[in-house]
Amino acid sequence: MLFILPLMGYSQKFNGGILAGGNVSQVDGDTYEGYHKFGYQAGAYVYLRVSPHSSFQMEMEYFQKGSRRASNPDSGAGDHSYLLRIHYLEIPFLYQYTFARRFQAEAGPAIDVLLGSLEEYDGLPVTNTVALRPITLSGILGFSCYLSHHLKAGFRFNYSLLSIRVPANPEPPGYRHILFETGQYNNVLSLTLSWDFKKFEY
Repeated sequence: MLFILPLMGYSQKFNGGILAGGNVSQVDGDTYEGYHKFGYQAGAYVYLRVSPHSSFQMEMEYFQKGSRRASNPDSGAGDHSYLLRIHYLEIPFLYQYTFARRFQAEAGPAIDVLLGSLEEYDGLPVTNTVALRPITLSGILGFSCYLSHHLKAGFRFNYSLLSIRVPANPEPPGYRHILFETGQYNNVLSLTLSWDFKKFEY
């Protein structure tokens, strides 16, 4: 908001809208590999076009992330299941570059505010686990295409820049060292549809 408010003089260039979609996720560092957890996301956004090619967008959305391993007695690893479902309020700040009129590439950070979580092993709640951070940070890379002057389809890669759990000593098995620290990291692929309230001129 501190970034956008000084630009209110360009209000005729502002636009906003709503978005919704689905995603598949995993948690790097939890020893369960694969995008097996399905989740939802939905929210609203506002953006400012500063040139025919460049715009800045801020969003606020509900976002499900987490990890899942289904029981598989034939795997040789035992018939065990695991589920981590994390509910976030995510606030991305993105730079978007428009090219070939309809297409956009985007990148930027996002603040993740923890709303709640559920962690289960073999269907039972896990209590002796390392606590999730109440606020963490993610990075976003994306690509989108306008299907009409109002409707846009987008694909994003969303990855934690900080561990999603508070520091632990000793560190649980499987933790990974990525960027600044060792821990667990959300790894998400998402598909969304968004609707601009005002006509997007391409």
